[in-house]
Amino acid sequence: MKTEQFEIQKKTDNYGLQLHKKLLPFIEAGLIDKVPTKWQINQGEYEMAPYVFIPDADDRDRYAGAKWGHPVLRTPLVLMYIGLDHFRVGTGLGASKKSVIRHLNIVHHQVMPDWDMQILQLLPGGLEELRDYTRALDDPSSPSKIKRHRKWIDGVMPNAQEYRREFLKKDGWIDKAQRYEYTPTEKIPEYLRPEFFSLTRFLNWCLSLPDDCSFWKKPVVLTNRFLFRWKHGVNSGTA
Repeated sequence: MKTEQFEIQKKTDNYGLQLHKKLLPFIEAGLIDKVPTKWQINQGEYEMAPYVFIPDADDRDRYAGAKWGHPVLRTPLVLMYIGLDHFRVGTGLGASKKSVIRHLNIVHHQVMPDWDMQILQLLPGGLEELRDYTRALDDPSSPSKIKRHRKWIDGVMPNAQEYRREFLKKDGWIDKAQRYEYTPTEKIPEYLRPEFFSLTRFLNWCLSLPDDCSFWKKPVVLTNRFLFRWKHGVNSGTA
């Protein structure tokens, strides 16, 4: 899809223009249909929030066998390692490059972590810095700080070195992201909502939400979005 043919959603305010500029790589790759309005994204973020807060169905399996794999033990370590961005809920577009790279190395993903890889893809040098840092974790000549990081990661995640290979191997997750080859719908685990699996899927889904609302109705609308998971019995989460 050519950039000049891209249709900016109704309101071309500063938010929309800045978002359009930030998402340009995905626009040019044809992964985003239109830029949603801020209100559409807000609704989507509220509906997605419970899936971020509540552990996925496979959470116990992903960390089974790790020294500090229990949530009570790993959460303080993850927070100390990643920083306050660990609590960031929403698109993640405001997260720092360092925190996303660290998140990818200490939070276990059963399949390619499309959302986080896409966030890095929008940050200059993001994917290459992920490659360099992940490679350094297994380099005996790395500084003591990196070795300390590896000790934390290997204590939180079982088979952490094998997990890192998924990023680094030929045609692995980093190579695929650089080619904009993300997970097809049929390969997304059934217990996950596809619209919450990647940033581009999320933004395209947001386009289906109402693009305007009176100020007085917004609290009710957002509350209903937040409660959607429980009201509709949808038991799934993000990868």
